[in-house]
Amino acid sequence: MPLHNALQTILNLSPTEAQQASQYFVPHTYPKNTSLLEVGKYTNHLFFLTDGFVRVHACFDGKEITQWISIPSYFLTDLSSWLFNQPAKWNLTTLTDVSLLAISKQDYALLQNQISNWHSKEYLFIGHCFAYMENRIFQFLSQSSEERYLAYCSQFEYLFNHVPHQYIASLLGMTPETLSRLRRKNR
Repeated sequence: MPLHNALQTILNLSPTEAQQASQYFVPHTYPKNTSLLEVGKYTNHLFFLTDGFVRVHACFDGKEITQWISIPSYFLTDLSSWLFNQPAKWNLTTLTDVSLLAISKQDYALLQNQISNWHSKEYLFIGHCFAYMENRIFQFLSQSSEERYLAYCSQFEYLFNHVPHQYIASLLGMTPETLSRLRRKNR
């Protein structure tokens, strides 16, 4: 989905407003294994991924935890760092060569003066983020490992061809061995 379509859908912008906002996003390309953000640093950018995959991860008690794998047509940042100017809790690392569009905090702030009712539209965007995370938490609390695996496969099965399986296992809250067992069982 192109950026202007995502802005229309997620932020409920008019086509003119989406085109206006799109002009602030700058294209960038990064090779595989590039750090876009590191834990403890501050983010100055909101990204829109156009090609490739980015891993959102951190280390906890010596164990790598994958929080999410970002795919094209999605926005990406460390939300707490972006919104509240806190040190990032998550590393953002490219898993493949990536192309993305980035908007700086300074340019993002300009949108509130240029787009009518910006705060309501931004609220809608944050609401989408919150609802998505709420659904993920509910899955972890209510579903078995196999149910989480099957649900993930129904949406993102193609990622198994592009992303190391241990990252997917971590994202799903299971060991790589459990993921392998479930993959064999459900072929």
